[in-house]
Amino acid sequence: MARRWTPPEVLEPLIVDVLTEAGGELAADDVLGAVEAVIGDGFRPGDTERTPEGELRWHFAARRARQSLIRQGVMVKAGPGVWKLT
Repeated sequence: MARRWTPPEVLEPLIVDVLTEAGGELAADDVLGAVEAVIGDGFRPGDTERTPEGELRWHFAARRARQSLIRQGVMVKAGPGVWKLT
């Protein structure tokens, strides 16, 4: 059965590409906007649904992708609202 929303591991390389093109660091909202532009019409049906907390499902997946990239050593925790490559 096909997934209803995009899994975090699919978003990881997109996030890395966006940050690389931006010089390695970008505001979280700008990262999400750039990833959204890259995906365009490629979102899955459930991606634009909201989590019980009210967050877009694909934003939740992107945050999980960021956490995974931090664990992998590709990204570091930067200041609030900032996503940064190592």
